[in-house]
Amino acid sequence: MNLTLVKIVLLLALTTQISHAAWVFDAISKDSGDLMSEIMSYIFAISLESSIYIFTVAGKKRTAGAFAIISTSLNLLYYWFVVGFTFQFMAMLIISPIIPITIWYYAELINDRKFKNLTKRK
Repeated sequence: MNLTLVKIVLLLALTTQISHAAWVFDAISKDSGDLMSEIMSYIFAISLESSIYIFTVAGKKRTAGAFAIISTSLNLLYYWFVVGFTFQFMAMLIISPIIPITIWYYAELINDRKFKNLTKRK
């Protein structure tokens, strides 16, 4: 397995979170729906997810774990607003933590010495 591939998959996982975070940020904005509010929401969401990537690659597992909790919470807020308290929301209680928790485990994998040594041999 290649460390670069793991980092690319991590980046893709983080990218999936951006739209949900941006939607929540825009929804709570006093200027919700305004073009500038949408732009700022995406800037905020991209900076949030980029921070998670940087913390993960830098080996800050506790920080990455804290951001996984925040990211899961944003997912739950997004689905609660979009579908309400329905079956879909209940399904999201299971699905929402999947990507943030996976991202947190990437932090462990990327910074695992055995994994780094394994990827250097090839």
